[in-house]
Amino acid sequence: MANGYSYKVAVALSLFLGWLGADRFYLGYPALGLLKFCTVGFCGIGSLIDFILISMQIVGPSDGSSYIIDYYGTRLTRLSITNETFRKTQLYP
Repeated sequence: MANGYSYKVAVALSLFLGWLGADRFYLGYPALGLLKFCTVGFCGIGSLIDFILISMQIVGPSDGSSYIIDYYGTRLTRLSITNETFRKTQLYP
């Protein structure tokens, strides 16, 4: 489900105005945005880390929705194995 948060806008805000916390304000994290604003993006290190996290789609909108992406690109997916996971038996020749 997507609620109108554009991936392109989030990455652009993180790249150009990340040191002001604009990316976190846009994604719905006002406390982190204010903290980045007051510390000038954690002296630049936090801005770089946020840019990487937003670019890799690890950090998304605060409401749990997905980004609106105009194209299909690489994305990290979390794989987990539980007791309910189906395991295919190996057939050896």
